[in-house]
Amino acid sequence: MKEYRTLQKLDRSLQAFRRSGVYRRIHTELSDADIMVLFCVAFCDLNQKIKLSDVAKTLRVTLPAITHKVNDLVEKKYLTKETSTKDLRVTYIKLTHEGKAFVESVQEAYYKPLRVLADHLGEEDTKELMRLLDKISQLGKI
Repeated sequence: MKEYRTLQKLDRSLQAFRRSGVYRRIHTELSDADIMVLFCVAFCDLNQKIKLSDVAKTLRVTLPAITHKVNDLVEKKYLTKETSTKDLRVTYIKLTHEGKAFVESVQEAYYKPLRVLADHLGEEDTKELMRLLDKISQLGKI
């Protein structure tokens, strides 16, 4: 019975977290996944090309998933793709002028809820929360 009480408390805590709005994102024409790809490219270096496989690794998703997202973002003129001249299996991506402008226009609002959370928790608890969330994500889908 004690185990179910603990599970019930965990469930209530997770429900309260969802309702808190702390993780609510801004509304744009792009999805959160699109924005995460753009931010990944932007924060590597605004003037640098980055390999498609590096973005997939950083975001912990499959290469086909990133390829699909990148193709959409190329179509929308936020990214450009370039195949390596040395190795045709390697594709580089880079922000376009429109991509840089979009990142700059939404960056503050996008991260504001997370900044509020991090400020509230403090550095140590924020790191602990990230550690726990990474541990949970290693479970995969349950």
